[in-house]
Amino acid sequence: MIGSFFVHFVVGSQYAWGAMSLYIVGYFRSVGNLEANMSQFYLVLPLVVLVSTFVFPVGMETARNFGSRTAVAIGGSITIATTFLSSFTTHPLAFFMLYAVGFGIGKGFLYPAPLVAGWSHLEERRGLVSGIIVSGLGIGSFTFGLLVSFLVNPDNLVP
Repeated sequence: MIGSFFVHFVVGSQYAWGAMSLYIVGYFRSVGNLEANMSQFYLVLPLVVLVSTFVFPVGMETARNFGSRTAVAIGGSITIATTFLSSFTTHPLAFFMLYAVGFGIGKGFLYPAPLVAGWSHLEERRGLVSGIIVSGLGIGSFTFGLLVSFLVNPDNLVP
């Protein structure tokens, strides 16, 4: 169950978007995309959630039919690859496609897999299992929000 908690802990990093978005917009402006603005980048988090909502049933069926490890491997690979590739983009649309859509697809596989694994081991305690695993999202968003602020802007400079 600890591993399941940590999967959700990492997925919770998506909610650090508010801390990161200012600096990502600043990056796009610095590479010459002066049309990049915060109103565009406010759409990234809702897009991640929307895409993951549509992929969630596929992730759930993958976890049930092929095992949670397979679903985590697929989701983790997609999330890592698209996040890494998005770091090389110089156009906001490419970033949206790689980061928002890619993270959303990965999350669609990553979110249900730990729940399926936990439920299979503790069927009579599904509520407790779900609560512990999903608490990783909140703790992850809190931790990654602080970590992003510290790493990206340790001196608290205005972007």
